[in-house]
Amino acid sequence: MFPTFTGNSRKGRNVNLSGQRTSNPFTSTSWGASSAAGASKTVAHAQAERQQRQQERDRLRAAQQIQRTWRAHRVRRNLGAERRQAIDRLYEAQPLDAGQRSAEALPWVFATFQAFNVQDRHRLALVTQDLLQTDFTAFSSGVLDWVRLGKLRRMLLAALTRCDLRNEQTQVALFLRALGAIGTKASDQKTFEQVLGEWYKVLARLCQETGLPSSTQEMICSLVVAPLDVPHDLDFIKHRAYQNLVVSFLTQPDLARCSNLLTRLADSIDLDRLSNYILDLSHKLPKHDPNAILWLIAHYVAIKRAKEQQSSRLLLIKTLESLIPLCSAQIRTGFAVARPKESEYFSESEQDGPDALPPFVRQQLQSLVDKGAIQDLLSAFTATTGETSTSADDDASHLAGFIITLINSFPAFSEDIRMYLYVADIATAEGGVPAAKYFWNATQKTSVFSDIASSKNSTLDFLRSKPSSPAAEMVWHREWKTVLLFLESYIFVLRLMDDDDFFSALNPHHGFGGPSSRLRLASMSLGELKRLTQFLKHLSFTMYYNAKELLTDGPWAERRNSTRPRGDGAQASRSDSFLPPAGVDFTTLRDLATTAMKMLYERDSRRPFLPQGHWLMTSKFDMEGFLAAVVLEEQRQHELSDNRDGDDSSEDDQQGWSHYAQLERLRQKNKKAARNHLMSAITPKLEILRNMPFAIPFETRVQIFRQFIQLDKQRRRGGNGDPDMWRARMNQAGFGPQSPLGKHSARIRRGRVFEDAIKQFWPLGGGLREPIQVTFEDEFGMQEAGIDGGGVTKEFLDSVTTEAFTHTELFVTNSKNAYYPNPTLIDRIRNMGTGEEETQAAVEKALKDYEFLGRVVGKCMYEGILIDIVFAGFFLLKWAAANDTPGGGNNPSASSSTTAGYRANINDLHELDEELYQGILSLKNYTGDVQTDLALDFTITDPVNIPGEPTRTIIRPLIPNGESIPVTNENRPLYISYVARHRLVRQPYPQTRAFLRGLGSIIDPSWLSMFNQLELQRLVGGDSSEIDVEDLRRNTQYSGVYEIGDDGEEHPTIQLFWEVMHELKDEERREVLKYVTSTPRAPLLGFGQLRPRFTIRDASQDQERLPSASTCVNLLKLPQYQSKRRLKEKLLYAVKSGAGFNLS
Repeated sequence: MFPTFTGNSRKGRNVNLSGQRTSNPFTSTSWGASSAAGASKTVAHAQAERQQRQQERDRLRAAQQIQRTWRAHRVRRNLGAERRQAIDRLYEAQPLDAGQRSAEALPWVFATFQAFNVQDRHRLALVTQDLLQTDFTAFSSGVLDWVRLGKLRRMLLAALTRCDLRNEQTQVALFLRALGAIGTKASDQKTFEQVLGEWYKVLARLCQETGLPSSTQEMICSLVVAPLDVPHDLDFIKHRAYQNLVVSFLTQPDLARCSNLLTRLADSIDLDRLSNYILDLSHKLPKHDPNAILWLIAHYVAIKRAKEQQSSRLLLIKTLESLIPLCSAQIRTGFAVARPKESEYFSESEQDGPDALPPFVRQQLQSLVDKGAIQDLLSAFTATTGETSTSADDDASHLAGFIITLINSFPAFSEDIRMYLYVADIATAEGGVPAAKYFWNATQKTSVFSDIASSKNSTLDFLRSKPSSPAAEMVWHREWKTVLLFLESYIFVLRLMDDDDFFSALNPHHGFGGPSSRLRLASMSLGELKRLTQFLKHLSFTMYYNAKELLTDGPWAERRNSTRPRGDGAQASRSDSFLPPAGVDFTTLRDLATTAMKMLYERDSRRPFLPQGHWLMTSKFDMEGFLAAVVLEEQRQHELSDNRDGDDSSEDDQQGWSHYAQLERLRQKNKKAARNHLMSAITPKLEILRNMPFAIPFETRVQIFRQFIQLDKQRRRGGNGDPDMWRARMNQAGFGPQSPLGKHSARIRRGRVFEDAIKQFWPLGGGLREPIQVTFEDEFGMQEAGIDGGGVTKEFLDSVTTEAFTHTELFVTNSKNAYYPNPTLIDRIRNMGTGEEETQAAVEKALKDYEFLGRVVGKCMYEGILIDIVFAGFFLLKWAAANDTPGGGNNPSASSSTTAGYRANINDLHELDEELYQGILSLKNYTGDVQTDLALDFTITDPVNIPGEPTRTIIRPLIPNGESIPVTNENRPLYISYVARHRLVRQPYPQTRAFLRGLGSIIDPSWLSMFNQLELQRLVGGDSSEIDVEDLRRNTQYSGVYEIGDDGEEHPTIQLFWEVMHELKDEERREVLKYVTSTPRAPLLGFGQLRPRFTIRDASQDQERLPSASTCVNLLKLPQYQSKRRLKEKLLYAVKSGAGFNLS
């Protein structure tokens, strides 16, 4: 049809080789991009089919395997059933010879026995009975091979593992008899060695069962000791037996339920050998639950107590010293003393907390810290002091280390241990020496003490120096233990020493009264105190300032993540890391040194005996940049603390917690300690300020304190600390009582300042740090004129403190008119006879008042407002100690501020109650028999004075069951310590805690820890030194006629005023200062820090008019007097009569 067409008009056939089906055979082939996808589908389809075929083959093989297994099982089951029937027919038939029957039945038993099968255990019991009747003739006659006796032993042990001990007691007794009989067959001792682990595990299970017959218990005891009594030629069995006894038997609970077991063990065991095995295997013990180690210690101590044969006391000490640290956390929890809740009185009879320890464990552990045990230890120490060999020194080192371990692991008994240590005399060539003095003499001879005391610039190098040999390392540990035991004993002595005792050696010719008591024998000369304080300063400074170097990648770092202490032979992982004293952690060592140092510093600050500047360590720092560096560290720490986990619940709320809850609390404390270690590593200068503040000059610390407050203001007020700028920003949020600014405003009635203040400002909490606005109302309810630009706030705070301290019963004064919380107030409220709800509400209101008053005092410090209140020194010590948490180093949250770091001592009693103090001194120095003559016990009588009623008394025990424990010549130091603790800590605890909680909500407790008690008083009330008139003159402002003109000359009346101020006595100057500013003391850094500034304004030209003052703005309104005599006369008259106080 078309001449140009040469091809075939029929379309070619489309051949599909891809394996894909298509409904249209005329579609084009997929040689394009989709062709690769088609090939992939083909491959995937082929793989799926191959996998399916493989799965079918696997299912077939699995089915065949199941069938084979089932057929084999069915054959074995049938065969086993036939053999079991054969055994049953054998024992059901006519009586046969027992030997022949056991020989026939035993192979069938070997083939069919399954320990979980009750009937199999019954058949084993039948055969076992035949074997016992024939004395194993089936083996001795050669019918059965002796090797199979070992298999029989394993079957018996397996049967005992599965026996129902209550319903199968006959079989249990039979199996035990058989095991005992098999043990006598010497030809089977090799296999016996192999089953000793299972042997002791089975016996431990049987020992824990109650209700077993005495005969069965006797067999158990015999089997326990049997491997320990093998002949000498089988010592390899004894070796393995001791190992398994330690690991598999003594670690199991309640072994003492088996009658006479521990006595039998004590009779048969070689205690020294057992001790050596425990020491050798100690590296395996951390794999156990700590509770298993507790049981090991308890059983070990019980065996030692039951053993009549004398053993090496030193080996015993080494063993316990290695075991106790592995479970010290459980021991502390088990013996913890429950603390009451916040609303409860702190000094009610202390009872042990939740009994986390089984009674047997508790009894054995407590025997380690009773009077007899400690005296035995000290007598052992005395026995080694007469020797001069290195081994004797090593022995004494272990004794010292063990006592330290007991003190750290048994905090509930630490006071008793220290008391026993205090009353001990150490025998020397010169006669008996008090323990504290002996350890001091020994400490001075150590290279540890001499090197650290004399090398203030190389203490870090010394601590990081690695002992050159094992012998040198032993000396290192020995010397550290001696030093630590001295510190423990000396801290206890310092708490008991009054000033006469302490200064008796410093001034031997002063003529201090009193006998030459044990305390005076333990006192030191001035030279000794200088060396001791140098040692403590250098050691503590290095452990705080260089904590990062000492803790990083060394033994200390390892121990933070492990419960296992390093042994004497443990080397540091790096040559530049500190090798810790064996059995002592970093925090314990540092806390001991710091505590002793602070106690000496507190005594020196109260009654100086060391040279001026002795405590300063400014050469360690670049003081020009110190302030800026500390502020930077504080900012860094604040940033980290904002990101840390929520703080743990307070320890004061742990009463009634379960054992597991307390363990969880312990883990949380460990996490917190690790966090504190991190904080201390990145803020070394802050650590020094908080733990060794006396190393830095006081003026520098005050500047740091003010700088910290300024930084806090900027953080809280959006980067601007100015109160007016903050108010302007708050105004943008609106007005009204619920607005931010409205919450910080209040109308206060004159005469009811404290009542209105707590009502209106209590909801602010820590927000009281922000600027507040106060409007006063007079007695007629009329608002007083004036705008609060800071002056009215000052007047308000001054009025609140004056009213609270002088017109309420919250605080009382001592003989020196120094204030401290009323210790009997809570008792009086609780004994008023009102209902329970009313009483509880009254107690809570009183504690609320204390907390708010703490906030007000904190607000005054925060704003730099001085108050004319003098606090008792012991109360101020609690302020400084509120941040002291052992092992921490970081400030806790304000809500948990307590007096945990404060240590009550006899000298603080002097300031609290002079009469009580004199009575305590009389008891301390009493030369007669205290128990017979004075008839005291460990109780104390608290008076309760209720208005209109006779004085009541409440008798409270100082320790649990104190009413039944008499005070003796020996334990009177402990009694004195407990009396001081009760009066100074426990009785006023709720009041003090509430006040410090309020104070800590405004002022970070770590800031307060930078000062001692005298410095804190200066921080609160100003400098008590002589008034510097020229400093006041340089920082005085003038207004009105008195304003200085362009000529720079002062007004003639002003010149007369300063001439009069120079002529006045210091007491009169203070009266003038108090008249104008409401406080008689100057600010710590001079009058340049006084806010508002000291101001003088003219009043009139009337020569008869008296000067007047506006204390709210520190303003003196001075008439223009023409003569100096008249000015002086009118000024003193106004000041002494209090005339002219008013608000502008």
